[in-house]
Amino acid sequence: MNEVRVRFAPSPTGYLHIGSARTAYFNWLFARKEKGRLILRIEDTDISRHQEDMIATILDSLKWLSVRWDEGPDIGGDYGPYRQSERNEYYRKYADFLLGSKKAYRCFCTPEELEQRRQDYAKKGEFFSYDRKCLELDDRQIKDRLKQKMPFSIRMLVPDGKEISFKDTVYGKIKVNSSNIDDFIILRSNNLPTYNFSAVIDDYLMKITHIIRGEDHLSNTPKQLLIYDSLNISPPSFTHLPMILSKDGEKLSKRHGAISVESYRDEGFLQEAVKNYLALLGWAFDEKTTIFSEKEIIKKFSLETINKKASRFDYEKLLHINSMYIKNHEISDLAGMLKDRLKKRITEMDKSDLKNNCLKEADLKNPEAVGAIFREIEDKILYIIPLVNKRAKTLNEIEKMILPFFFKIIYPDEIKNFFAGKNINAASLLKQAKSTLSKITDNDFCLPLIEKELRDLAEANNITFGELAEVLRLALWGRTVSLPLFETITILGRKKSLHRLSEYLELIS
Repeated sequence: MNEVRVRFAPSPTGYLHIGSARTAYFNWLFARKEKGRLILRIEDTDISRHQEDMIATILDSLKWLSVRWDEGPDIGGDYGPYRQSERNEYYRKYADFLLGSKKAYRCFCTPEELEQRRQDYAKKGEFFSYDRKCLELDDRQIKDRLKQKMPFSIRMLVPDGKEISFKDTVYGKIKVNSSNIDDFIILRSNNLPTYNFSAVIDDYLMKITHIIRGEDHLSNTPKQLLIYDSLNISPPSFTHLPMILSKDGEKLSKRHGAISVESYRDEGFLQEAVKNYLALLGWAFDEKTTIFSEKEIIKKFSLETINKKASRFDYEKLLHINSMYIKNHEISDLAGMLKDRLKKRITEMDKSDLKNNCLKEADLKNPEAVGAIFREIEDKILYIIPLVNKRAKTLNEIEKMILPFFFKIIYPDEIKNFFAGKNINAASLLKQAKSTLSKITDNDFCLPLIEKELRDLAEANNITFGELAEVLRLALWGRTVSLPLFETITILGRKKSLHRLSEYLELIS
């Protein structure tokens, strides 16, 4: 059996979205399962929508997902170049072959002429398909037009009444009659190929054995099979992946969470969680399992088990899966990721960001101030992660949770006046807590001793520890909800804890 070769061929017209990411991942899974090769090809011949900078963005998104290719524009290979814009000589060669064998013909009709004919048909309530006007031109008429350098496209001569059939791995046997296909353009007047033509030529020359792509390409397959047949080429195997709809069955859009892969990364999703969820969109590990390792996916993955029913994208389910991955992730790995993310976030922070997080403005333009924050992150992050990894759904949530460890906090108005009218002497408790903690030396400032002293303080005041904790939490964290209190005090340290107690005491006295 020939080596399995699959390809992912994005167009650089925008970011890598969830549907394209799933296509890339399924191709990668199949290549790894069959010990084959994944080829990355950039389909960049749509010059009206082309965005050059999107190529690097798409490649970065795939690398973040750890979807690695074996041949591509950045690493080369035996069947390059891997950008269609650099392969025009191949398209021209095969278009000329089809012209010479009378399986294609030149079309000198201008876009304006075609549009007028289309409108004329519409007025009669009829659908316009190309009427083969240029097929009727004789050799002399063609030579005259070429001599005048009239622009032309090349159209495929679609045979009449031909049954086109193929077996799709997901959708089974599909039949289409060629009478439903007009003579489609394979080479535009600007000498650039159309999608169907370039895809066939490249898939053939790159020895692609299996095409795995979205269901939206199902209607392109009959046209491509006509090209394969005209070139006397055996087509590859076809697998079309089901559509991805929103949770309520609508077309997927941004409001349903259908954002770019890059956005999921920036939101704080783990690539393992995103891939786990991608695998569930149209394929199932078994009837009940939703969390599984990549090794398990590769072992069980099969094109034959892909469901032809449209998938439903559920953002909340993705969040849940991500939270499970965060919860069970190695603490040291999470710490490494969060160190980098926190440093980036702090470097890019502005006044509004600080205000939204109830943090006081620091001199972030001062290298020494930034350096001090970064050193504190390095020192404390490993101790902080166990406090938050079971509480957060994304790394972004973790960042927001732990920023108060490194910045001075702002006490919102509702926190300043929280104890007004309440039957608790917050000021007295703060003074006593401050006195209690100040008696613990820096060397002895550890969780067991802090817990003992503060519990004794609550008992001495004949109140529950919950009542004392509420006062301390507001003073130390500036919020009604905080991370575990004793751990928070320990990580903040003696100096910063005492300073915050003093600040809040001054505020409410």
